[in-house]
Amino acid sequence: MRPFWSVRTALLIALPMLVGFAALSIIGGGIVIAQRGTDSAARALMQSANGHIISRTTGFLAEAERSTDATARAITEGTLAAPDRATLQRYLWPQLMSHPNLSGMYVGYEDGSFNYVLRINTVAGDQFMFKSIEVQRRSRDVRVTWRNAFYEDIVPEEGMIDGFDPRLRPWYAAATRGLNSGWTEPYIFWTTRQPGISVARPANCGGTMNCVVGADITLADLSQFFGGLEEDIGGRAFLLTDDGKVIAASEMTAGAVARTLGRNSVRALPEMSDIGASLLQAVWQAGMSPAGSRPVGYRALEWDGTGYLAELAPIDFHGLSWLVGVAVPRAGPLGWFAGVRDSVVWLVGGIALVTVLSGMALSQPIVSGLRRLERNAQKVRIGDFTGLAMPEGGFKEIRQTEEALLDMAHNLQSQMQATQLALDEAIRAGQIKSEFLAHMSHELRTPLNGIIGFSELLEMTAAAKLEPRERSYLADIIGLGRHLQHLIEQVLEFARLEGDGQGPVAAPLRLGEIADSIKRMLERQWAEKRITWINGIPTNLEVRIDETPLRQILTNLLTNAVKYTRPDGRVSLFAARPDDGSTLVTIKDTGIGMSPEELRNAFVPFSRSLRNPYVAANSGVGLGLPITKMLCDRLRIAITLTSEPDIGTTATIRIPAGLADIQPDQAEIMGVAAKQSDHMLHVEAEV
Repeated sequence: MRPFWSVRTALLIALPMLVGFAALSIIGGGIVIAQRGTDSAARALMQSANGHIISRTTGFLAEAERSTDATARAITEGTLAAPDRATLQRYLWPQLMSHPNLSGMYVGYEDGSFNYVLRINTVAGDQFMFKSIEVQRRSRDVRVTWRNAFYEDIVPEEGMIDGFDPRLRPWYAAATRGLNSGWTEPYIFWTTRQPGISVARPANCGGTMNCVVGADITLADLSQFFGGLEEDIGGRAFLLTDDGKVIAASEMTAGAVARTLGRNSVRALPEMSDIGASLLQAVWQAGMSPAGSRPVGYRALEWDGTGYLAELAPIDFHGLSWLVGVAVPRAGPLGWFAGVRDSVVWLVGGIALVTVLSGMALSQPIVSGLRRLERNAQKVRIGDFTGLAMPEGGFKEIRQTEEALLDMAHNLQSQMQATQLALDEAIRAGQIKSEFLAHMSHELRTPLNGIIGFSELLEMTAAAKLEPRERSYLADIIGLGRHLQHLIEQVLEFARLEGDGQGPVAAPLRLGEIADSIKRMLERQWAEKRITWINGIPTNLEVRIDETPLRQILTNLLTNAVKYTRPDGRVSLFAARPDDGSTLVTIKDTGIGMSPEELRNAFVPFSRSLRNPYVAANSGVGLGLPITKMLCDRLRIAITLTSEPDIGTTATIRIPAGLADIQPDQAEIMGVAAKQSDHMLHVEAEV
């Protein structure tokens, strides 16, 4: 049956839906981007508003600073006579008249004298209190006069008792000690008992007399100033300390809050709780971090059913580290985006739901086909070609893929069968080769034994009748015959190991005894070359392993060590028992060593290098180490070779813990192998 559905057909049906969904997504995304742009614009707007408030605030404070600086400079330069009380008060009065934000100006002397002009706001207008304190030796004269804005006396001058000492006030310390560039933190004024801040400057009042010029700003005047700034931004503005105390806010000048704060003459700054639930408190809490650090930055919040945008930014004016905050309603040009955003969310959500349902319906045939493909692929991967699922209906492309997978599986099955046949033929060829080598070796060994036997008989019976030259020829025949006999025995051993599938037979044996027997067997060779033989294997070290192949392994390694060690050299044997319970046997010689290339080919049959004259001078066909490697593989022993030319070779075999057994009193390390140099080459064969 020809399938009706194809990926192309499905796309033709689904494409209009996908295009519609994409269009709505683009529209919704555009509105979301616009909303984000609006948020960015709102952030920029809040930063601009906060920057405007900070600029106006610093200008407000700088005005008091300039007036104080001008007065201090005039006194120091002698333009203004500081000791003349009437002249000084006459000068300070117009300063207050021209700077309505200042509540008072004064001069304090280092002897405790004081001249002060204070502005008092009344219903009838501004009134000014002129106060002077003159200290002469032990006498103290305090005079107070009240005047109006025209400098006319309202209350004539009269004396009074006053314990005020300017040297104990915060502004005097700020000026003389250079604290905050002469600015004070908020404190309670002495005369009015109102909270405020002061700026003061040191001056020289003539001769050795020093004095301090200062100006006061009440927090009420500062709050009124911030109230005027709120008209500029269309929202709220306030000034706070780092720990959330209120310095200036419109709540401090209006209604019951102002009256409550006015009765508090102990604390200079009100807490948030003094103001009660307000937008100011909501802004502060909205940005408070879990760690309780000051909430500087932009935030959006809801308060009293209205959305607000707010920001707190630090103002650092001559050491006054405070926070300026602004909050404006989110309504207006930013408000309609919220409604559009909600509508788009619902619309896009509905389109997305329809698209998901349509996709699920269209994907069912695809999912079924892919599942069949997955099951068939898993079966093919493990070589199981039975019970493969046949293609069914659904999409044309998936059906074609299933058919292609089935064809590939059938071809792979055929190739695997052919490969198995070729492998069987190769194994059979290897067996035939081994049988041929064994047969030929036996055929050669029989006449060779006869040649060697007759030669030895001739040497024993007729040697005396032969000339020296003839006796030399006879010795060569015997030597070459024995050499050929040794080569034939190695070939037979190699063929036997390749064809022998019999597993090892484990039995307990002592390594030390085996090493001693091999030493006796090779005694003529190492004695002729005056080689020092060091046997560091304890006689009571036992392993449980097949003795014949292990003896052959050690014999081959020790034979090579003696063969390739120059006269007066050294051959050493050691054994060790690591923590993992295995047994390490190390054979080290001081022979000619091997080059990197020779070391890489050490276990390759018939790879004996003849470029080294010392190697070429010794008999062999290159089967000793390959036979050793095959025996190690059979016994599951790991063998490691390390070698350095002209230094020597070290062979290490590791007998696994499951094959080793040691007596309880010999559980410690029995020997230590010599440490090899860092540049020494090595080759490992792990089973």
